[in-house]
Amino acid sequence: MNTLITPVILAGGIGSRLWPLSRQAMPKQFLPLLSENTSLLQSTLARVSNELFDNAILVCNEQHRFIAAEQAESSIPTALLLEPKGKNTAPAIALAAHYALQNGITGPLLVMPADHHIENFDVLTAKLPEAVKLAEQGKLVTFSITPTEPHTGYGYIKQGAAIAGTGCYDVAQFKEKPDLDTANRYLAQGGYSWNSGMFLFTPTAYLKELERFAPKIATSVAAAAQFTKDLGFTRPSNSALEHCPSDSIDYAILERSNNVVVMPVDLKWSDVGSFSSLDALTKKDKNGNSLNANYMAQKSTNNLVINEAEHTIATLGVSSLAIIHTHDATLIANQNELDSLPLLLKQIATTQADKLKHHQVVFRPWGNYRTLVEGTGFKVKKITVNSGAKLSTQRHQHRAEHWVVVSGIADVCINEQVYTLTHDQSCYIAAKQIHSLANNQKEPLIVIEVQTGTVLDESDIERFDDKYGRG
Repeated sequence: MNTLITPVILAGGIGSRLWPLSRQAMPKQFLPLLSENTSLLQSTLARVSNELFDNAILVCNEQHRFIAAEQAESSIPTALLLEPKGKNTAPAIALAAHYALQNGITGPLLVMPADHHIENFDVLTAKLPEAVKLAEQGKLVTFSITPTEPHTGYGYIKQGAAIAGTGCYDVAQFKEKPDLDTANRYLAQGGYSWNSGMFLFTPTAYLKELERFAPKIATSVAAAAQFTKDLGFTRPSNSALEHCPSDSIDYAILERSNNVVVMPVDLKWSDVGSFSSLDALTKKDKNGNSLNANYMAQKSTNNLVINEAEHTIATLGVSSLAIIHTHDATLIANQNELDSLPLLLKQIATTQADKLKHHQVVFRPWGNYRTLVEGTGFKVKKITVNSGAKLSTQRHQHRAEHWVVVSGIADVCINEQVYTLTHDQSCYIAAKQIHSLANNQKEPLIVIEVQTGTVLDESDIERFDDKYGRG
């Protein structure tokens, strides 16, 4: 196969079924759910970092741009496309297709969600040459997963007639998520496979089908495809997308087009879409409990336990629980009731909506900060400043700040007085003093910030100079 394939990685989801781990400000694709140091997005990018693939086009939401940029840094995507607001997969893929064509990419696009887990991706890459031939003929190839059990959490594809010499089939029908009896029948009959959300087609073929079956989306995205670049990000025209319909590629095109074929693949695959699927992927002890250094169990079986930081969880005489502990919320659920989690989230949204949105770590173009503790009149943060980065020159009217350097070298300016601080050195910034913090070294700078005052949120920031163009 001489044709380079361009991966299109979709990283715009929220992953609400994994709350409180996954939140609007830090969705599951950016979390190291299955590896201590590697997020699902980083694992996805690593799968397509070989000689078969060109650099990826990464599509994500505007609010996650700094997280995505930091996590994709080693993979060097061709573009990091920003959606101002998630409109589901059909418009997101269309943006990538327009970007590809405008940049001379006419060959096949391999569309993949950023938040799936695949153990044996080489099985799929071995079949790509057959799929590429069909894609170059204008077909839309969808990859499905050969089922290993009667799963009720996935959509299914019913295979039609085999396409000679390709390993692909015509699509007889797309099926919604079935009940258990129906899923058992699909498994017994054969010819049904799980819809994986992975596709291969040329940008021209995709846009042609979009114009045919979803003309409003096609028109909106075509108008929005006036791309501009800013700080390494690629932005479409936001105003043109405001009235773009929101729809998935399945509903907008695949279920209506007669130009779609399916290739079943024997992948060890999971969409990591729920705690049940996450539980199936985690290591267990002899009693079926999560193997977790900070979890201790007595007379307990089949418990899924996940805890952030060094928080110890102990269970005694309980079974089949999901216990998910984070810095500000804990979920304790019977595993058989996890399908009802969306109802619980609706209840939480009525009184504690911030618990669905915010995360302990907040990413900025210069690095990130983590709120360690806060109370009336004070807040303590851990600030990590990337190499070569600088916070904006700013002033606060209602709070003072005390900075202590934990590691690295800080270049600080307070009312035009310049200081260089190293490990265990500190400085004090009174309210109304103009100040800045920079890291001009090769290693990250870590600072503990103690805020005191009457207003401790982002509203009390007056910026005078910012290399990242923020007002």
